[in-house]
Amino acid sequence: MKWTYGIQQKLTAAGILAAIMALILFNNLSERRRFKKLEESISSIYQDRLLVESYIFKLYNNLQQQNDCLLGSSEQLTAQLNDLKQERQQLLSLYAKTYLTPEEKEHFEALKATLARFDQHDASLEKTAMNQEAIEHLNALSTIQTDEGASLYDKSESLILGSLTSSQLEMGIIIFLGIVIQALVFSSKSLKPKPFKQHHLN
Repeated sequence: MKWTYGIQQKLTAAGILAAIMALILFNNLSERRRFKKLEESISSIYQDRLLVESYIFKLYNNLQQQNDCLLGSSEQLTAQLNDLKQERQQLLSLYAKTYLTPEEKEHFEALKATLARFDQHDASLEKTAMNQEAIEHLNALSTIQTDEGASLYDKSESLILGSLTSSQLEMGIIIFLGIVIQALVFSSKSLKPKPFKQHHLN
């Protein structure tokens, strides 16, 4: 019976459409999560890596000026070292507010400890040695920024590729949906009863 076939066809079509809608919805939710992760990754590259690298550069410059001050007169030494100390504390405070990896935290704490010892000593030779030690910690921190920045870049690139694949999948689903609808339209036309012709009127 054609009417039962039509009902089966409609139920099949409804099931297919429901499945496609569920796939599109799932794909959309996955895309949102991926976009949020990408936004976090880009934000981390700027806030936790690029800004931190600028703090490291300023701290390095600060320590170099401090090292030059150690070679100057005592009056110049006291005044400039105090200014450099204040600048350094501000930079360390900004650095501490960023995300620190376990390795980064280890070097950062060692840097702060070295600088604290520096501020407590008076002997110029000891200060020079500690100043060099602090610079070594800064070099290690700078290397970490490069490695973490590269890792975040790879993560961002992976998310972008995933987003492109997801978009292609969604486009494929939409094309398939169009084909299904077109097939249903043609099949529904074929199921329409042909108009009855009265032969005796011909």
